[in-house]
Amino acid sequence: MALLAKQGWKIIIQPNCLFARVMKSKYFPKGNFMHTELKAYPSFTWRIIWGARRILEEGIGWRVGNGEGINIWNDAWIPGSGNGRVQCQFIDTIFTTVADLIDKDTSTWKHDIIRSLFGEEQLKRILAIPLVHGRPQDVLIWRGDNSVNYTVKNGYKWIITDGNTRLQTDKRTIFFTKLWGLKIPIYPVCQEEEETTEHLFQDCKFTQKVLQGMEVLDSTCNRETTWKDWLIKEFNSQNTKKCEIKAISYWAIWYNSNKVYHEGAKGQVNDLLAFIKAYYAEITELGELSKQTSGNQERRWNPPERNTIKLNFDASFNQNMEKSVSGVIARNNEGLVMVACTYPWDYTPDPITAEARACLQAIIMAEEMGFQEICVEGDSLTIIKKVNSLEDDRSNISNLIKKIRGRLPKFRATSFRHIPREANRAAHEMAREGNKYDEPRYWVEEAPAPVERLVIQEIRWGGGKDLGVRTRREEIGPKNSFFCSRNGDNKKKHQEKSVS
Repeated sequence: MALLAKQGWKIIIQPNCLFARVMKSKYFPKGNFMHTELKAYPSFTWRIIWGARRILEEGIGWRVGNGEGINIWNDAWIPGSGNGRVQCQFIDTIFTTVADLIDKDTSTWKHDIIRSLFGEEQLKRILAIPLVHGRPQDVLIWRGDNSVNYTVKNGYKWIITDGNTRLQTDKRTIFFTKLWGLKIPIYPVCQEEEETTEHLFQDCKFTQKVLQGMEVLDSTCNRETTWKDWLIKEFNSQNTKKCEIKAISYWAIWYNSNKVYHEGAKGQVNDLLAFIKAYYAEITELGELSKQTSGNQERRWNPPERNTIKLNFDASFNQNMEKSVSGVIARNNEGLVMVACTYPWDYTPDPITAEARACLQAIIMAEEMGFQEICVEGDSLTIIKKVNSLEDDRSNISNLIKKIRGRLPKFRATSFRHIPREANRAAHEMAREGNKYDEPRYWVEEAPAPVERLVIQEIRWGGGKDLGVRTRREEIGPKNSFFCSRNGDNKKKHQEKSVS
């Protein structure tokens, strides 16, 4: 069913592909896939794809762009847990589409109207949805996974958890999380004797010989009556290594049975054992090589090239209060601080949104300071990948990514790099410092004292071209910082001076 739903998702997301055009011309020429009826005498292919549509009906939602194509009361558009639809006591028909809740001139939410229509919980979720200038189109997404793209994997997960993909304590969820996390191909099929899944997992003598040879025999105390519950208990009671070996063994047995069926060449237990051991050794070696490669990654902050300003960003996130603080620090090729800032955000639903807002704040600060050549670094691989990607982003932070990309033409040169946390300590400390302030705060040619100590360390460790260079604070003496009113623009910044 999850595999068939993938074809329905393709019809929705890729309407111009040949498959979608053929289906549309024959079965819904004047409508769309999600609302068409099953007419008389359909083909077998169309019948089963249409039957799998219910999975998409439950899991599909909307990513807000301009809001003109989203019905407030009927569509799933509110992020977070639940079915994504509005929960309220009454429906005000004056407001029909989500666009009615957006101020078109400023591309911001109409707080007063939203507060009058929805409860506090839904108010927070709606206001956490980022909006962007330019009024992009609304986008259909898959709500069952952070990637927002439907796959057979997350569709299957949606089915076995009844749509509650956030439930992590259920035994089946733990099992499938563990199973899909194994870095190997899994094909649980067996054609020995009577071809059933029960036979493969529980009764097949050939399978038992292979498992015995790999020293991963089934538990003798597993008394589950159904094969699904039996397999779940087997996997959940064993470590990852044994699960990997078992999965490889099942795959090898399936491959062997196919050779028997198609070629008449039956494999021997010893041949299969040699293959499984060699395959497992190979993927283990590749895994160790990958760890070594990532372990050799640069762990210290490095200065940028001449005439380039490097901006590091990070975020602190308070899940209970749904708030975050962005920390940004800009340094030149000598490692000296040019400017730093902290910026608090309300209505932040998750850590990824917090990181995206920190990256956006880094770009805004660079633009305000008049920097022309910048290198932006952060320890959030997700954000860096999305900004660098040429593909259109469909995730819950898509509008923030569009805002970041939309500002890049204002610079002469830009680059985005992912770095480990150890190389991003100054930005991390800036985000922590930001928790002390309720308003955005800026430091010019200096930074808070804890951050400056880190900067000095990084210069002395070789993060600056002149090991004897002093920080800007040592050069200019008194500490100069200012804070910016959230309701005002940068022209209304209030100067504040204090002697260090």
